[in-house]
Amino acid sequence: MKASVIIPAYNSKERLYYNLISLNNQDCDLNVFEVIVVDNGSKDDTLEMLENFEAKFAFKFVRLEKNRGIARGRNEGIRRAVGDILIFHDSDMIANRDFITRHLKNHEEKNIVVCGIPWKRIFTFYYKELDSSIQNYLGKTGTELDEKSNITDKYPLIDVESIIDESYINKSFDLDAEFMRGLKEILKNNNEELKDYRLPWRFFITNNASVERNRVIEVGMFDESIVGYGFEDYDLGIRLYKSGSKFIFDKNILNVHQEHPTNINIVEGRENINYICKKYNNIYFLDVLLVCISGTTSIKEYDFNELCKDINNMMVVSYFRPLLDVFLELLQTCRRRYFIEGVTDISRVMPTVDIDINKLIMEVNILRDVFGIKYFTEAMLALIKDIYNVYY
Repeated sequence: MKASVIIPAYNSKERLYYNLISLNNQDCDLNVFEVIVVDNGSKDDTLEMLENFEAKFAFKFVRLEKNRGIARGRNEGIRRAVGDILIFHDSDMIANRDFITRHLKNHEEKNIVVCGIPWKRIFTFYYKELDSSIQNYLGKTGTELDEKSNITDKYPLIDVESIIDESYINKSFDLDAEFMRGLKEILKNNNEELKDYRLPWRFFITNNASVERNRVIEVGMFDESIVGYGFEDYDLGIRLYKSGSKFIFDKNILNVHQEHPTNINIVEGRENINYICKKYNNIYFLDVLLVCISGTTSIKEYDFNELCKDINNMMVVSYFRPLLDVFLELLQTCRRRYFIEGVTDISRVMPTVDIDINKLIMEVNILRDVFGIKYFTEAMLALIKDIYNVYY
């Protein structure tokens, strides 16, 4: 068995069915992969659908009676996997016909993490909660409903045949969100490659990614302490990258997300940011904090790659370590200001260590003028301005 496709599911019966249809339709020998679905305590008829699904591939599914988070669900799938390569594929995705083939092709080289396109979207079912968005989508795509007078929640907007002949792709679109625009800009600036990009784990999004099973086990699998929405994939990607895996982005691996009422919870997201920033409270992981709290500082996000190059170069010189420690504390101060619940006056949240600002500014200017370290200098001065309201 070459690959194990890991799919956690929660109350996604209709979308998961379309997902499995797309995996039945792969262009490769269907004996080269297995599919493992972990039902995270769904309240709908997911289990019944799984029991009756006629899979053409090796198929396993397990039900967890209580939903303890998507990280726990994925780990349950990993424990049951026998494939050399794990392909992460969420329940609400539709895989292109060559999805498995392209992922496996990239793993001819060892210790590779493969990331595919994460921004393709489609409305496959009508949901009352998304009525205005769906109606706008239908108008743009020229799609007409067959029974306009009898539209119910989860009314299908595409059929199985469109998945098999792949005509559904014609109704897909790119998600126009700041996060996705940022990823596209990174690829544009790096010639659609990640080899000179210092934060490639940002592309490790587990609706379209693959990695050797042994590597995932070596770095500790998914962190089950991350229960709510978000960052459990980044967390694994960080550990894979920092322990030596090579990341590649393949723009030809297409996987389309089926839009549905969101399960994003702002409180959970904030809790996960705090957890990640505390977990990686070390100068070796400054890139992680930069990404987690981006938007709360004056540091220019488009400079992150060059900034991380500066940080990596400074890391090997003991003389620079105290400045990196201060930079870490200032980033954590920004995190405490904006992501700790109950903070009403951010000006009262200050660094937990004494910092001589005048001396710090002098040392930072030496970095720029003597050592020619541009991006770290600019980032440190931006943090000083944000936290101390000091202009220079």
